[in-house]
Amino acid sequence: MYPDIPHFACIWHLWNNVYKKFKKSHAKLSEIYFSMAKAYTQAEFDSLMEKVEKVVPSTEYLHTVNDGGRNYTVCLLERKCVCGTFQVDELPCPHAWAVLKSKFIMPEEYCSNYYKPNIVVMTYGVSVYPLSDRNDWNIPAHIAEEVVLPPKWKRPPGKPKKKRDKSLSELLQPKNQHSCSICGQGGHNKRTCRNAPRNK
Repeated sequence: MYPDIPHFACIWHLWNNVYKKFKKSHAKLSEIYFSMAKAYTQAEFDSLMEKVEKVVPSTEYLHTVNDGGRNYTVCLLERKCVCGTFQVDELPCPHAWAVLKSKFIMPEEYCSNYYKPNIVVMTYGVSVYPLSDRNDWNIPAHIAEEVVLPPKWKRPPGKPKKKRDKSLSELLQPKNQHSCSICGQGGHNKRTCRNAPRNK
C-alpha cells in the first residue's frame, strides 16, 4: 500500500524466497501473496493463508533421500527427518542437507538461532563471578547439620559380570570363523577337512 516505507522492501524480499522455493506454483501464489501483504485484519490474512495451503500442498515439503539402501523422509516445513537428528539437534541432518543442496536453499535458514554467532556471544554477556572462599560461605544450620547417607542399594544375587553387555551392532556382526589349514576354507578344521589329499 505504501511503497516508500521499509515494510515494502521486506515484502519484496520474502516474495523472492517464495518465487525460488515454489517455481511450479509461483504464478498462482503471486496474487494471493500480495493480497496477504495488504491485509488489514488477522481474519483476512488467515483466510488468504488457507488459499495458499490449497495451492501449495504440504507434500511439496516432503522429500525422500536414499542413504545406504534405506529411504529417509525429510519434512522441511516441520524441520523433521525420520532419523531424528534434524529435530533433536535443530540442525540439518545429512539427509536434510542433501535436500537443501538439491533445492539450492541456504542451510542457515534451517539452523536454530542458538547456533548463530550473535546468540553465542550473548551467552557470555552476563558476568559470572567465582565462589568466595569456603570459610566465608553462609550455610544455614539445618543444612550444615544434615547427614547425607549413601543410597539404599542391595547387591544383586549371583556372581558379578566380568564381561560387558554387547551392543546390537556387535551382536549382528558375523562371528570370526577359523579357516582350515589344509584347504583354506572356513567352517571346519584340518581334522574334518574333506578336501584333504588322500594317500593312495
